[in-house]
Amino acid sequence: MLLVVAWDGASFELLDGWMGSGELPVIADLKRRGAWRRLRSTVPAVTFPAWSSFMTGATPGRHGVTDFTVRRGGDYAVHFVNASYRRLPSIWSMMSSAGQRVGVYAMPATYPAEPLDGIQVCGFDTPLGASGAAGFCHPPELADRLSERYGGLAVGGPPQTRIDEGWHERALRQMRETVRLRTRIVTDLLKEDRFDCFVVHYGESDTASHHFWQFHDSSSPFHRGGHTLGSSLREVYRELDAALGELLDAAGPDAEVMVLSDHGSGGSSDRVVFWNRWLADLGLLGFKDNAAASIPFSAVRKAVMRVLPGSLQPWLFARLRPAAAALESRARFAGIDWSRTRAYSEELNYYPSVWLNLRGRERAGVVSEAEAPGVLDEIATAALELRDPWDGHPVVSRVRRREELFSGPYAHRAPDLVFELAEPAGYSYCAASSRGGRERASLRRLVPAEMTGARGTLMSGTHRAMGMCVLAGARVTPGGFDDAGIEDAGATCLAMAGLEPGQSMDGRVWKEAVRLRDLAPSEPAPAEDPRPYTDEEESVVAERLRALGYLG
Repeated sequence: MLLVVAWDGASFELLDGWMGSGELPVIADLKRRGAWRRLRSTVPAVTFPAWSSFMTGATPGRHGVTDFTVRRGGDYAVHFVNASYRRLPSIWSMMSSAGQRVGVYAMPATYPAEPLDGIQVCGFDTPLGASGAAGFCHPPELADRLSERYGGLAVGGPPQTRIDEGWHERALRQMRETVRLRTRIVTDLLKEDRFDCFVVHYGESDTASHHFWQFHDSSSPFHRGGHTLGSSLREVYRELDAALGELLDAAGPDAEVMVLSDHGSGGSSDRVVFWNRWLADLGLLGFKDNAAASIPFSAVRKAVMRVLPGSLQPWLFARLRPAAAALESRARFAGIDWSRTRAYSEELNYYPSVWLNLRGRERAGVVSEAEAPGVLDEIATAALELRDPWDGHPVVSRVRRREELFSGPYAHRAPDLVFELAEPAGYSYCAASSRGGRERASLRRLVPAEMTGARGTLMSGTHRAMGMCVLAGARVTPGGFDDAGIEDAGATCLAMAGLEPGQSMDGRVWKEAVRLRDLAPSEPAPAEDPRPYTDEEESVVAERLRALGYLG
């Protein structure tokens, strides 16, 4: 049996010290007797594209899930995506087609559930409140059966609608309880059924890194003194390590195990970049003259959140926002005068990037194909010359064009330029909305009210490009190996299940780290047409992504 345990946001930079001090004995033992390597995440290094790359063994330009959203034709608009937008089969569906029994529990970017020989419980992107859990599990009756037995499914995280006094203590307690319940459910499933492969995801490590970095790192610009949470991030990982031990016991002594993450984690800076204001200062973007007088939906939402009980906020916004994609599109693009704009940014905190307002692609595009290379060069040069006003160092360390980073039939879904940012004192620059031109400086420092981690503010921890992987079992060659891509981990899992990765996969099998028998051909099922969220489902998912800090 192959057991795959996903620790979202984990990295050796975090784990090594705790393993060395004996606080994470289970993962330390796996690393000592197994193969380990750092894993390069996708661009951007976030949940949906990264885990989709693992589960397909392919890069985002090939599987099609390049972000939480996808652009809608030539309009300045986005749609929220789900697993049905993934254009390549998952490794567990290929295992299932080959007659193997599989289990998948709480993995993100898996809704709606696939019909597998086995079971599947989808992750946090399931619109539970809107759909009555339709499509949440396979087989469908599994949700009720598990809920009746355990009192819940343990796929959600702590509510993040309002970060008030005592929230961090409550969140820590709830995350530990959720880890224990999810582990109990999965260990019972492993003991009571037979599986050839079982995959379980833990998002608590990512949530803890986002919200508890300020306590973990006393040098963090977000650090607050006078608290008792200095060990909170470590406590979450100790809980995960204990859970890993229980999973290994349930899987049995002959099980092979892979523990991996989709990206790493690090600290956020209090320095924030407003990319559309920067483009406007370069003369490449124009704001509407009346933009400053408009009141965006985000301002209304923040005002309501100050007075509305947290438990009612998701319910209210699911009903106030029957077209969440349209409102998200307005939040990203409102206030821009497209007739005076040659380039623009979606200003996503996790994805510093720029699109050209290209004629023939964008509805109101002004840049011709012939002009595009020159405009891209102009932006790239200006980005590399951008200096931090507080230390004089470059803000952008590297600029890459789409074709350097992406290949495949869905590469066009990526921005034209992607920036790699410097990390002043080891902390990542933040990004935020220029609010239709109301921000008057392209760089400034955050004020305390913008650093709480509540929705609409920024969090003390953010993502890093390098995750981790540990692989152990009878066929595994112990030792450290060179860095690899997360798509390679997926291809290797499929090969360990005895199946040859198909031509659709970019991933490379780690033959240097695992001894494999002759592999049988895999038979990928054709992708079906995407099944978009309904308006109500989309509203629920949008609020969940916003609560996690991925939307403004």
